[in-house]
Amino acid sequence: MADPVAKCGITEEKQYNFLAITEDVFPPADEIARLKQELETLKNANPFRMAELALEIQIERLRVVEITAARDAALQRLSDSYVSIRQKNEVIERMCQEHDGKNTGGVPLSLNFGASADQVEIAQMKAHISTLETENRELRLAIQQLQEQALIAKPIDPPPSYERDPTKIQTEEEDSAGVLLHSEDGTEVKYVPPRTEDPTVLANARNAVLADIPLPDNPPDDTLNAIVIPPPFTLHEFLSGAPGPLRTLLSNYRILHNATTCWCPDREEHGYMYSPVFKCSTNPRISTAHRWSPVDVVGRMNKPTECFYNREGLWYYAGSYRAFKMDELSPIEWAQLSTETTSAIVKETIAGRKNTSPQNIYETTQLYVAGGLKVACVALQCVGFNHEVYRSLLEYSIRFGESKWKSLATASANVLAAAASVSSVTGSLSGANSPASGAGTPHSQPSGTPTPPARIQMQTPAPLRHIPRTPTHPTHLSSAASGSPSATLGHSQGYTVNSIHPVRMVGTPPALGLGLGSSAWNVHSAAAMMMTPPASIDGKATLRGQQEKHLPDGGENMVDKGKN
Repeated sequence: MADPVAKCGITEEKQYNFLAITEDVFPPADEIARLKQELETLKNANPFRMAELALEIQIERLRVVEITAARDAALQRLSDSYVSIRQKNEVIERMCQEHDGKNTGGVPLSLNFGASADQVEIAQMKAHISTLETENRELRLAIQQLQEQALIAKPIDPPPSYERDPTKIQTEEEDSAGVLLHSEDGTEVKYVPPRTEDPTVLANARNAVLADIPLPDNPPDDTLNAIVIPPPFTLHEFLSGAPGPLRTLLSNYRILHNATTCWCPDREEHGYMYSPVFKCSTNPRISTAHRWSPVDVVGRMNKPTECFYNREGLWYYAGSYRAFKMDELSPIEWAQLSTETTSAIVKETIAGRKNTSPQNIYETTQLYVAGGLKVACVALQCVGFNHEVYRSLLEYSIRFGESKWKSLATASANVLAAAASVSSVTGSLSGANSPASGAGTPHSQPSGTPTPPARIQMQTPAPLRHIPRTPTHPTHLSSAASGSPSATLGHSQGYTVNSIHPVRMVGTPPALGLGLGSSAWNVHSAAAMMMTPPASIDGKATLRGQQEKHLPDGGENMVDKGKN
């Protein structure tokens, strides 16, 4: 078989002989003449012949590529044949070994004879899968055995009981172990809830534990002065405008509500409050979906926290308190609570729920009655009294009241000025109609000039003793029942008003302590009568109607507006 490469070389040599001049024709010495002859040949060459030569060259190149591909294919077939021959040789050798008896324990020939590499791989995968299935069955059996052992070791829970037994059963480990308190002086006080549901016995046990807790080194003062805040403003608004250092100290304050807080009668610095264990909230994504979640009843009060409480409409600084959970109320104790206390607890329970209706309040109350919801009794331990905060609050309340009274005084002066202008116009008209009226009186005043008002004399609220902290519910007195504003003012807020002279409206702010809700501001009728000039009967009636139309409402109306 002739070599194709050699054959191709012979063909190319024949095709390009017309360009190549042999050495026999031109000797090496005459190289210049040979080059000139080649140049002449190229000049005289036919262009069509050059195109044909280019095509022939391209065809030959394609043939070379085809020949190369055929060679590669032949090599691949030779390689496959070599592999096949080697496998067959191995099979032949194995057969010879079996025939000779040298490999009696070998694999039967039927499994490997004629089998390809894919079949061998498939057999290996099947064997691996079988192994994994066996391990899986063993693991499932082990898990089942562990579950059976866990069920045997777990104690059987007792069925729920809804009977009200006089003997209280302690089902929680925390209740049975009790609560251990560490006071500031290192003494330890342990509270163990009594095994009973009698509300009186439980309350006495809590108060006894609170009475055993010693007082801190800096207890609250025996006499506490009230923090005077004008009625339109809340404690939060009052503290939000406090100076920077004071606001920093009171960043984590707590309000002790009278309805849910009880003070120890023997040691009134300590007490306890009621807090719901579970609270209801609305899902922020779905407004109709509600969820119950447990609440940390102590929260941030696990550390000393500044506390305030309200008594008869006045705010007081209680001191620094730390809270700890004592026990939970039973359904019998819940039934003994007052209506105001239960309403406050229910309101706090569903405070995070939207679209609250009376039906929701009733259902929540019934859950407390049945014992489905629990109320925690959280003890309040007084750990100190910050006198610096106490003095700063009193000083700031004075500045706060003065700044708020300025704006009120300006508004009152504008109203009185408008009333005086109306009075002067009406008086002039009345004087023109009856010129003889009041002419014979030597001490008569010009028409339209109001009588100089008398300033209200006031005192600051009387200081409150620290002892009477037991929640009380002040009676709201209306100034409508008394003609004198001093009666309601002095009785409700501890102010003393000099009522010798008739009360008149003034254009300057009264002394600190007169709240915007006081009945002393309900004096528009008296002020109108005092400022009425001598005029005819018709003129007086007209003037009184115009003044009542321009003067502001009284304290009762201001209180109602603030409530609304």
